[in-house]
Amino acid sequence: MATPTPDTSAPLFAQARQLHDKALSNAITETDLDTIIAWPANQLSLLFAAADQVRRHYFTDTVDPCALMNIKAGGCSENCAFCSQSSHNHASITVHPLAKPWEIVDKCREATRQNLSFCVVSSGKRLPRAEINQVADALATCHGEKHASLGLLDDEEFAMLVQAGVVCYNHNIESSRNYFPHICTTHTFDQRIDTVKRAKAAGLRVCCGGIFGMGESWDDRKSMCLDLRALNVDTIPINFLNAVPGTRVAAPTESPLEFLRIVSMFRMAHPNKTIKVCGGRELHLGKLQGMMFFAGANGYVAGDYLTTKGDSVESDDRMIASLGLIKAGHASA
Repeated sequence: MATPTPDTSAPLFAQARQLHDKALSNAITETDLDTIIAWPANQLSLLFAAADQVRRHYFTDTVDPCALMNIKAGGCSENCAFCSQSSHNHASITVHPLAKPWEIVDKCREATRQNLSFCVVSSGKRLPRAEINQVADALATCHGEKHASLGLLDDEEFAMLVQAGVVCYNHNIESSRNYFPHICTTHTFDQRIDTVKRAKAAGLRVCCGGIFGMGESWDDRKSMCLDLRALNVDTIPINFLNAVPGTRVAAPTESPLEFLRIVSMFRMAHPNKTIKVCGGRELHLGKLQGMMFFAGANGYVAGDYLTTKGDSVESDDRMIASLGLIKAGHASA
């Protein structure tokens, strides 16, 4: 008779349960994040199960997708190494000026029909005041849940968005404080932090996360995770770098499971926050996309991204239905 293989998963099962319990108490420490980072790759299913149960505790079977509209594309003065819209890079994209008000209204109506929140996004360090006025006037006529991402705004401009019915502002910190200068030098990490704080002070919810697979270390990811916890943001978008030709960051080498480990780490550290998996999920997760929910995510961007294609809304609807998940309601917001 063959000698039985020892069960080495039992101690990890106990660790996973401990992480789950600490997450539900919002008591995950930096040491716990180190445990997640070092979790054996062949036992990630245990970590994912713990993260999934944390997600289910706070969000049951509900997921929160949103739709993006790139209302002003290309020609950005900032030198973000990953960005195809930066004038410092040489990506081949379609550049267009600010969208017409009716175009914004039409896209918002389409998102509402599809039961999606709707976010207008512009290229550039900040949208000029006159253009913010135009966008706010258009959004004020729209129903549904409205979000915006228009750059480094001041208090008065945030008040304009609130008046227009915007409820959430998206402004990513992109990476850790230590790694940020490797990807951008035309503005600072602290400027991004300040913008997040201004948006919160204006009464807006904040969607703030970053991009992974840009050459950052696990220490950078941990540091970013802790900075976002200190900011107490509401939604954390997790993007996996889609290296567009002409930009200055090499394509990621991480496996799908390593990207999903990031999702679990953020779920454990931010147990009651919305974790959205966004750009690059189709490219890097492939047939494992559905696993992003069972690794702890409870949201995603539906449809196309800013300059790259995504899966169709209908395809995503079929995916979440097959997993027994349902969309959060936004149509009457």
